[in-house]
Amino acid sequence: MNPVKALIMSIFLVTVLNIILSKNSKKLKKEIQWQHYLFGYFFVLYIMITLILVGLPSLWEWEGLLRFNGSIFNPHINFVLFKDGFDFTYILNIILFIPFGFLLPTLWEKYHNVKATFYYGLIFSFIIEISQLFTRARTTDINDIMTNVVGTICGWLVFNILRKVFCKLANKAVVYIFPNDTLVIKLEPYLYIAIAMICVFFE
Repeated sequence: MNPVKALIMSIFLVTVLNIILSKNSKKLKKEIQWQHYLFGYFFVLYIMITLILVGLPSLWEWEGLLRFNGSIFNPHINFVLFKDGFDFTYILNIILFIPFGFLLPTLWEKYHNVKATFYYGLIFSFIIEISQLFTRARTTDINDIMTNVVGTICGWLVFNILRKVFCKLANKAVVYIFPNDTLVIKLEPYLYIAIAMICVFFE
């Protein structure tokens, strides 16, 4: 693992994304303030840390498995809720995803809607759990999906509590996405996950 390499790569890719976003926003006469770009760096850094902690597969891991005639597909699946009781790791999962639910509405107005935040948290959790089918020591677990989503919603609630206190900062960081916006602006929330996954995989 080389976290420094992954960090440098992520900063570079997010900077490229920000340059493209800035050019697109100017064409549309749409103002994206520097606070949004700053929180974007925090967002991708947070996602990278989360992916490393939950065990996203990496290229070096696959190379090691294949070198010793192992398989990169190692499914360990649990579809039973709380089969072994309520473990402390579930609480850690909830805590881990609180920043995710907080940063989504901070960055994009569409996630002021709790349903949109819920669905994004669910999609992100599914991506993580599916990726763990390709790791040696991780389990694809329905409990993780559930606790991740609970943490996302908790983060959304924290945002709504603190937004009243830090309303000026929240208003400067948020971006409104409209139907006539360019594809890059519309896909920005998802591009951060793609960047983080690429950087963690190739670290």
